[in-house]
Amino acid sequence: MTTPELVRRPSRSASPWTFRTLLILLVLDLTYLVNAMDRQVFAVLLPDIKQTYLLTGTQAGTLSTIFTLGMGLAGIPAGYLADRIGRKRVIVASLLLFSITCALQATAHGLVDLTAWRILSGVGEGAQNAALYAAVGAYFHRNRAVAIGSINAAFGLGAFAGPLWGGALLSSTGNWRVPLLVFGGLGLVILVVMVCTVPRSVTEAGRQEETRSASVPGSEVRFFNRRVVCCTIATVAAGFAIYGYLGLYPTYLRDAHGYSGSQISVAAGMFGLGALTSVFCGMFADRLDQRLVNVAGFAAIAACGAGIFAFADAYPAQLVLSLVLGIAFTGIVYTNTNALMQRSVPGSKAGRASGLFVAAMYLPASVSGYFFAAVKSGLGWHTAGVLQLCAIPAVGLIAMAAMGKPRD
Repeated sequence: MTTPELVRRPSRSASPWTFRTLLILLVLDLTYLVNAMDRQVFAVLLPDIKQTYLLTGTQAGTLSTIFTLGMGLAGIPAGYLADRIGRKRVIVASLLLFSITCALQATAHGLVDLTAWRILSGVGEGAQNAALYAAVGAYFHRNRAVAIGSINAAFGLGAFAGPLWGGALLSSTGNWRVPLLVFGGLGLVILVVMVCTVPRSVTEAGRQEETRSASVPGSEVRFFNRRVVCCTIATVAAGFAIYGYLGLYPTYLRDAHGYSGSQISVAAGMFGLGALTSVFCGMFADRLDQRLVNVAGFAAIAACGAGIFAFADAYPAQLVLSLVLGIAFTGIVYTNTNALMQRSVPGSKAGRASGLFVAAMYLPASVSGYFFAAVKSGLGWHTAGVLQLCAIPAVGLIAMAAMGKPRD
């Protein structure tokens, strides 16, 4: 059987890196930037939300990551719909959903409806992920990891700005609901811009490839091939490790180190700043053995986890480690694994590959906050943190070892 990388793909008319296509990519990046702001601000607001609703530590931990349940459940259906009815339609619908439900979280009367809005916002974000990554990966297929890296860099900027802006709004108003309302409204503005500026010829590139390539001898590639399975396992490990950590890192800094709200916002935002390296990391991923790139990423995650929870007591050390962790996860593992999974299937199934990536990343992540909080309750912050960020990423290293080298 011919490996996916060696299948001759039909030529496409897309011409990446013109002013027009770069402008379109910028708009698509902005849609993900507001996604990141909506997502990351919640961790900064969580201590006040916990106090408002008198939540236990386990309830707060679950609430911090429960949105990933919606993301994971939406991934595979959204990927299929993106391939069938069009990626732009799915992106528009998902932007509308997560913007509205972000704002509705501010209207919650209790834990039940707040949880429901969190899950539904995750559905919107997961659907956007599947369609957006498929659209960008297919259109910029010659430089897929770089283009996907730009999306992740936009996420990093939003993840950095979201906690800072959200923390500033919280400090100035004294009301945790205000940031959620503001960010929800911003998402609707970006939605209008995207509808008016991004043509379907960009978002739907490669969707008709399957019919044309079916006649090429040896071009049939199973969707669930060995490379896809190994990528899926690595994605599960990365998502479970990181999102449990992200949901409770601000609480850890306050409880274990006694940092102020502004210090916590900066430290949490450094993770997102690290993701700004995604474009640079994507350049390497497009040119090197992507398995080895992932090995470096998972090893760096484990090293940062040991530093954050076992060795780094000083605030500057926490800032540096949070930054490097953002580079290792978003810049390397997230960008590289997403591109590698798309490269392992025919272009016409890019949406389904992207949807599988989203499901593998966020379904396990939905219970990772509960797991981290439960282990912390029994063993303390340091042991729980080392287990979360050192032991679990080892599964990703095993998956990369099992993948094997691509055949030349």
